[in-house]
Amino acid sequence: MRRGRICVAVLFFFACQALAFEWTLVRHDGRDYVPIEEVAKFYRFTQADYSGDNVNLEGATLRMTGGVNSRELYLNGLKFILSFPIIKVDDRILLSRMDLSKLVEPVLRPAKILGKPVHTVVLDAGHGGFDQGAQSILGSEKDFALDVVQRARDLLLKAGFNVRLTRSGDVFVPLEDRVAFADRQSNAVLVSVHFNAGAREEAGGIETYSLAPRGVPSTNSLDLTLSDLQLCIGNTRDPENIALATAIHAALITRVGGSDRGIKRARFIVLRDSNIPGVLIEGGFLTNPQDRVRVATPIYRQLLAQAILQGILSYNRALNREAATEQMMAKRGNSSRPETNDAGASIWDPLKPNVYTLPEESRK
Repeated sequence: MRRGRICVAVLFFFACQALAFEWTLVRHDGRDYVPIEEVAKFYRFTQADYSGDNVNLEGATLRMTGGVNSRELYLNGLKFILSFPIIKVDDRILLSRMDLSKLVEPVLRPAKILGKPVHTVVLDAGHGGFDQGAQSILGSEKDFALDVVQRARDLLLKAGFNVRLTRSGDVFVPLEDRVAFADRQSNAVLVSVHFNAGAREEAGGIETYSLAPRGVPSTNSLDLTLSDLQLCIGNTRDPENIALATAIHAALITRVGGSDRGIKRARFIVLRDSNIPGVLIEGGFLTNPQDRVRVATPIYRQLLAQAILQGILSYNRALNREAATEQMMAKRGNSSRPETNDAGASIWDPLKPNVYTLPEESRK
């Protein structure tokens, strides 16, 4: 393996302070990385342990764990699949710059995202008509997905959202038509509902997909292809995509339970070609003995619908946090009490103001 080369340190400035944070960029095998200890410092983790090539960072409200040569990263126990493994070069543990800017930053500080809280939710029930999707002895994916969407529609309407369905019955709708329909909605997000199938019966659990950023492979692909280097329409929404996926996946895992297969990346057409933020959820495996029984149970599908509502509400709170903070600070008047940093606050628990900026933002 080619040894990593330490590049000249680049200075980036905080947005709200006259202080500078110095990031060390490490070029390794054609890719940029940053030392994990600098990630810990920037996001104000108060405890850091790198023993045994494991990464354990802890702050007031956030815990981050991972390991060398692994693509799994856990934030407050929620599983994310990194675009590139954490590596170790010259005794330094490194995180890819891509994962820093496209995953860690928007998830830890969603209030920095330029998107606005949404008023319209486009619900997309996967498959339909002659396209059965995954099947089990207890039913087909197309029917289960439509039932979840209809339940989520009722909950979202009661919560005051506008709701649009890409299909409201057992009909086949081309993927391109689903995208075109979603794109006609303003101030909206897209949630596509599916159920999984696996080659092995033991494969089970819930996973959520966000669009893969430009220049990284899909989670389930082994190699980078030319198409991965092309900019997709949906990539203009990269920060919102991963923030929405985090909020909804957290709600799914906490409300529904089951095995957490993580937040993954893909270039599904409904995510790739849409100009509004979107996610695709896989609510369980119809080929798994336990999952298929749960999916066939109305109460389970109701829980999935409730999780969709909960995730949308969390997403809106996270994106609206900065405005709420400004109002709160205005009410405090001339209080001399200093602001506190919330680098550890997560999207599923948006609590405090943000005062720092990501390196990528400072370069623009």
